[in-house]
Amino acid sequence: MSKLQIQYSKEIAKELGKIAVYFPGEHIEVGDIIRFPFGKSLFGKSKPLGTFQKITSLKKIGIQYDEPQFSNSPDTYRFTSKNAIEFKSDIETNLSLGTGNLPNAKSALSIEFSSEGAIYFLAIDCDKKELNDLLALEKEINVRGKKMLWYDTYLVTSVTIAKKALILQSRSKSSGIVIEGDIQGINSGNVNITNNATVNLKNQKGDVFMKNWSDDVTVFMDVVKFEKEVFGVESYRNASKKEGFKIHIKKVTIEEVLED
Repeated sequence: MSKLQIQYSKEIAKELGKIAVYFPGEHIEVGDIIRFPFGKSLFGKSKPLGTFQKITSLKKIGIQYDEPQFSNSPDTYRFTSKNAIEFKSDIETNLSLGTGNLPNAKSALSIEFSSEGAIYFLAIDCDKKELNDLLALEKEINVRGKKMLWYDTYLVTSVTIAKKALILQSRSKSSGIVIEGDIQGINSGNVNITNNATVNLKNQKGDVFMKNWSDDVTVFMDVVKFEKEVFGVESYRNASKKEGFKIHIKKVTIEEVLED
């Protein structure tokens, strides 16, 4: 299972340039301090890949910061794994004749996977909130929170939340689902689902991880890593040096996430 988590995170990083929240929709907030138990490079270096574990948060250890606000500049993200997903549509029309009702049209969309780990990702109207003054935060940490430093831990500096999302990952070599919704919500030619669509799971075959069509799904985050700088502090009383240290916070880039 951890292999599919890592594959999901790496594909999202490569194709969308984002650090993925896995599982999508898992509760996480700006200021959380987390660890990625399965995120390791070939040489054992920690990476923000796969599921995360919450350790604590800035609030819990008394670090003060300005609460971030959403940007109010939403974006939509769409992604499908190449050569691994096939879409089929079927329009079902139910005409209520002689009753004065308008036609009730539904579209059934089949999403079929031909590769283990293949991803269908749709996140609509994604808005981001993030910490702004990281230098001030670093100073506050060194004044109040040196004891918060743990090995291979990360601070969440932003979260991106989708107004609506449908996210799928195949856990077998052959799997698929059929979803059904109103015709205004699904355009089968472009596999386009709008945020006001009503979408329901109609059928499923094989093993598919699914974040069903949901509201307010946390899909991405940004993180910084804690680094410890050790230095000598001279003591004039005994003419010796004592060891001191300072905590730095280093932003994690997508390039670092994708390195082996």
